[in-house]
Amino acid sequence: MRLRNVLAMARKEGRTMRRDHGLMAAILVQPVLYLVLFGLAVTNEVNNAAWVVYDQSQSVLSRQLITDLTSLTALREPQFVFSEDAVVDFLRQQDGLAGVVIPWNFDDKLARDQETPIQVLLNGAKTASALRLGNYISQTASAFSFTQLPTRDRSEQKFSQPRVAIEKRYWYNPGLQDRFGLLSAMPANMLTQICLMIAAVGLVGERERGTFEQLLSTPLLLVEIMLGKMLPYIGIGFLSLAILQGGGYLFYGIAIKGSMLLLAFIALIFMFATMAFGVFFSARARHVQQAIFMSFFVMFPSIMITGILVPTDNYPPFISALSHCLPARYFAHALHAIVLKGSGFAEVQTDILFLSGFFVVFLAAAVKVTKAKLG
Repeated sequence: MRLRNVLAMARKEGRTMRRDHGLMAAILVQPVLYLVLFGLAVTNEVNNAAWVVYDQSQSVLSRQLITDLTSLTALREPQFVFSEDAVVDFLRQQDGLAGVVIPWNFDDKLARDQETPIQVLLNGAKTASALRLGNYISQTASAFSFTQLPTRDRSEQKFSQPRVAIEKRYWYNPGLQDRFGLLSAMPANMLTQICLMIAAVGLVGERERGTFEQLLSTPLLLVEIMLGKMLPYIGIGFLSLAILQGGGYLFYGIAIKGSMLLLAFIALIFMFATMAFGVFFSARARHVQQAIFMSFFVMFPSIMITGILVPTDNYPPFISALSHCLPARYFAHALHAIVLKGSGFAEVQTDILFLSGFFVVFLAAAVKVTKAKLG
């Protein structure tokens, strides 16, 4: 082996790599993507979370407590509701994080120096955020209790226990087990990797082998070829989904509370939408390596910023807007709703609509790009 020959080959490969601008850009943008996602998006800190209040007391003291809670950076301005059912609907249908119920005798009990419980309902499907927010609310209630003591008692430090007691109830995940929140939405991550990668390398691989032109010589339309290439992998996707959901139930007790038929229907639309993404990348790419790197820009954010690891409420506005461009966000939301909450079609119809739109738009874009390349 001669070093001169190795260096000559290295120079040749370097020139080839520099001319592949798409591949170079895909590689060099990755560190920027890591900085943005892990610096801004991936956090369990609760910021500007939506919450509702059912204030039965409607007194000066209850309004003061609501004001103190609103001053937390973790909470935005509250929505006011007028029944406990509305609080539950907020957690289930609107995927809210917290609901506070203040009893009708709140100010009377405080005036009599009695313990005054208020109820806090938290969405346990967002495990880490629910736990943090529950602690924030407890600390704020303790501070509020201290301000209601007479000045003399404050100076003598007679405050031994909070006069406002917080009764926390964690819905959909009473034990606050992380595996419930993670495994219930993990099919969105798994199917993104399977379907996106298969579709991304499929079409461009056909072109590299020279068999794509043979397919075009058949009576099949281009869109029929693309759909036909997707269908066999739908079966693999469903098999993987069944293994993950079955294992979650057998080993961890995570049962699907909603309709399995509805879950399968949304999974089908999601797999088609994700593979349409992959086919579009494959149509744009010039070779397999470029298709793989291009698909990374959907696959990696789909894991990080779609509500699988971190609730979407925690994202800054820019990251939140970016996550709306990824099918996995809608599938992860639907999974949480169906698996943990037992939600029906009404709660996930928006997710179905967006996933169907992704499929139609990107399949049409893939056909158009492929025709332009052929021309």
